[in-house]
Amino acid sequence: MRTSLLITFCFLFCFFRDVYAEILVEEPLSFGTFAIIGNSVKSSISISVNDRASRTNSIQIISSGQAGQFRLINYPPYTRLLITPLLPQITSVFAGTTEQFTLTEIDIQNSVITDSSGEASIRVGGTLESSGNGGSYLETIYNLNIMLSVNY
Repeated sequence: MRTSLLITFCFLFCFFRDVYAEILVEEPLSFGTFAIIGNSVKSSISISVNDRASRTNSIQIISSGQAGQFRLINYPPYTRLLITPLLPQITSVFAGTTEQFTLTEIDIQNSVITDSSGEASIRVGGTLESSGNGGSYLETIYNLNIMLSVNY
């Protein structure tokens, strides 16, 4: 069974003062296409910020994914932004009953400094984990919202 996961939407919690901060998804985080040979043990697939894919146990990579590229805008110039992932996060599917994946890690800088325009770019990788409970996964696209806390 093949499974694809594409992070199509990034949800950002921003705590800000007097600014309407935003995030632009320039390139979504994708875990590519992979197969789960068995789900009797937890297995994982990871994409690093350098686009390196790795996997454990029963996941086989069919086509590699890629790190996400996001741009934070409308922050004060030359400001350090502290970025904290809110984990774990669970995938969802449009239709059908299936096991879900859990986002257990987000590979991201923990801080970044905005430029003179109040913007900063970040790359985002992550690790997904299967349930490992023996249940089955549908051959479908799994969606996931990434939740981050951005403070300054």
